[in-house]
Amino acid sequence: MKKLVFSYFLAFFLLLLFYSTHLYYTLYRFDSTNVYKYIKYISSDQFKGRLPGTLENQEITTYINTEFKNNGLKPYKGKELQNFKVLYPKQLNNNPYLRVLGKNGNIVKDFIYSKDFKEDMLNFKTNQLTFSESNVNSITDNSLQINTANGPFIFFVPRGNDLSFRSSFMHDSKYNMYIMVTKETLTSLKSLLGDNTVKCYIPFEASETSINNVMGYLEGTDTSLPPVIVSAHFDHIGTDLNGTIYSGALDNASGVSFILEMSKYLTSLGKPSRSILFLGFNAEEFGFLGSNQFIKEYKDNIKGSKVFNFDMIGSHNNADLCIVGGKKDTVKSPLIKSVSNTCKAEKIHFNYLFEDASDHKCFRDQNIDAITFCDNDMTRIHTPNDTYDHISINAIEECYNVASKEIVKYTFKDNFIIAYYKECFLISIIGILIFSALYKKISKDS
Repeated sequence: MKKLVFSYFLAFFLLLLFYSTHLYYTLYRFDSTNVYKYIKYISSDQFKGRLPGTLENQEITTYINTEFKNNGLKPYKGKELQNFKVLYPKQLNNNPYLRVLGKNGNIVKDFIYSKDFKEDMLNFKTNQLTFSESNVNSITDNSLQINTANGPFIFFVPRGNDLSFRSSFMHDSKYNMYIMVTKETLTSLKSLLGDNTVKCYIPFEASETSINNVMGYLEGTDTSLPPVIVSAHFDHIGTDLNGTIYSGALDNASGVSFILEMSKYLTSLGKPSRSILFLGFNAEEFGFLGSNQFIKEYKDNIKGSKVFNFDMIGSHNNADLCIVGGKKDTVKSPLIKSVSNTCKAEKIHFNYLFEDASDHKCFRDQNIDAITFCDNDMTRIHTPNDTYDHISINAIEECYNVASKEIVKYTFKDNFIIAYYKECFLISIIGILIFSALYKKISKDS
């Protein structure tokens, strides 16, 4: 009887060895150095900050679409690209100025762009203003709020008196235009108002354009189930009027690079039991417009989906991996709890953030399970210093160790061998050695 039992165990471990060995030789191995190369390319000066509405943003859209197709992904519902219209800050071929004029029109003070003042990206409903002391609505230590016939404007001192930070573009924000000034510039403006007039011009205007999301589909065996969504945004905030490039390596060349490499790994596993939809979102920096547009069109197809979004993966500042949920989520929300358990099992330090801070927001607003993986490091975000040389390959690897297991769990019906094929290979070798020895011993005794 023992001999028969041992032979069954031996056969089991032999099958496990065969299957895990097959996976070992056919499986594409996620390579964090490839993610780094993608980040370096996508955030390069060639693409000038990938601002929606620019030629460079279109080029990156095409590049991602080509990579999806090269990695074996198909169109979703017959479409590779989802087109939609947005307003974007179009740069004009003029020079900015901020100057104080006397009664006779002479220049009392002419401030220097990027040294004394600079546009913030938030809004350009109007790109020029003229005001005097009578237009001033509010004066504080750090701001000057202006009311004109064309609407409200604000001059403000940014955090750290640093003009390099650049906000996202939000055309529905409160003020017509936001102008950053240094502390010294604000003090000078206040002191010079009196009988003088201030004129300011920033050569950007809100203009309508058409842009695209990118969609790649890996069909599963059960197409009645809503797909698991793997997503990241690829847009960023372009250049300033001096041509300074905001590369957006961590935010978010890293996220879209991560899902490009992840698509190679997941397609190599074969046909999943549940379909996987890869999405490159555009205009996240304009208020999650791409993800919102996707949900508007495909809401009925994704009820019950699980969404794994990636935004800012690979900080070199030893930032813990962050599980980002919506404002109404908690540590007990099912998807968040599942991911946190995987982090603990992989011995990866992590924390939580419950903010509508990335594209998961639009899904959570529709009660669709969604999280964002993020390295919550804001030290260089939306500045010219967010470059590829500050990316950590180890941080990318940590995210993969968690995210891959979670995605496989939902798309391959908890196929333990796929998730842990290396461990299965070792277990099968040990099992074969043990039960071969036991089988021989019983045979000898017999």
